[in-house]
Amino acid sequence: MTEVSILSLVKRYGTALAVNDVTLKVNHGEFVSLLGPSGCGKSTTLKCIAGFETVSDGRILFDGHDISNREPEDRDIGMVFQSYALFPHMTVAGNLAFGLEMRRVARDEINRRVADVMELVQLSQYAGRYPRELSGGQQQRVALARALVIEPAILLLDEPLANLDAKLRDEMRTFIRDLQKRVGITTLYVTHDQGEAMTMSDRVVVMFDGRIAQAAAPEDVYDRPASEAVARFVGNANILTGTVEAGADGAPGLRFGSEGTLLRLPAALPAGTAPGRGLRVMARPEQVRLTAPGAGDATGTVVSHYFNGGFIDYRVRVGADEIMVHAPTADRFADGAAVGLAFDAGRLWPLEGAA
Repeated sequence: MTEVSILSLVKRYGTALAVNDVTLKVNHGEFVSLLGPSGCGKSTTLKCIAGFETVSDGRILFDGHDISNREPEDRDIGMVFQSYALFPHMTVAGNLAFGLEMRRVARDEINRRVADVMELVQLSQYAGRYPRELSGGQQQRVALARALVIEPAILLLDEPLANLDAKLRDEMRTFIRDLQKRVGITTLYVTHDQGEAMTMSDRVVVMFDGRIAQAAAPEDVYDRPASEAVARFVGNANILTGTVEAGADGAPGLRFGSEGTLLRLPAALPAGTAPGRGLRVMARPEQVRLTAPGAGDATGTVVSHYFNGGFIDYRVRVGADEIMVHAPTADRFADGAAVGLAFDAGRLWPLEGAA
């Protein structure tokens, strides 16, 4: 297992900054996802780590050794691409053996490693098949096996599930994460899919415009986003804007909306927040409960509702605001119905910066 340290990494293309002062440490055996929209710099960061892009400034260290200027073949990495990049004229076994042959590994050792890794990814019976004879999921497992068979110090994956259908993506998420845990290899994973990042990672690194916006455990990124941009990008978020005000018991609350609803706030507020100051607060749709009119913290009108498996997604108009609610199917309200909304005060999350 290897520790990866990225120190003030910069990548320029002419005058354009693709990666802008990125600093990140990935611990031994950790699974870290780089998550962000297209063009945010996540794939460029991965390619710099792999050596496929030259570093404009900053350093990349593997276990404290500066590898910033090493060739890709000298970095001891395994890389899995979105396109799989399998050799179509080679069998599964041939694809897996190729990297070892290039490293001049003895034939007996090649045969042993290929057999071991095919068993690891559950492909032993497909050794003699060609990529065109495999399903998308099987090809993905071959690509993983080819990266692992060379026994690299670090595994890098760049949007590896983007070409798979939804059901197969879900299956491969579990397969890749379970495999990584068994092997114990330090892994960096690039994706724009929030579900992948949240379900697979020890830590999620959210990137915008070439910079890191937040690096934290998945539950922290979701429940305690560092900014409104992160809150809106990761999952759905209701952003409530209002004024801080002390409640009858002296506890802080947020007066929001045209109806002047007062919501109780968590005790820990951003530094500098005081009564009378503007504040934005995040409430995830599942943190809002629908009630009978007048029974919750606010009253609104159902604008629309959509069945979503075991839940119903509602949009509820509260004055000039529209609140998203993710409710159990047992809670049924028709469009146009008057409803109450009860907010989970303990999970409301104040966002940094005045409203």
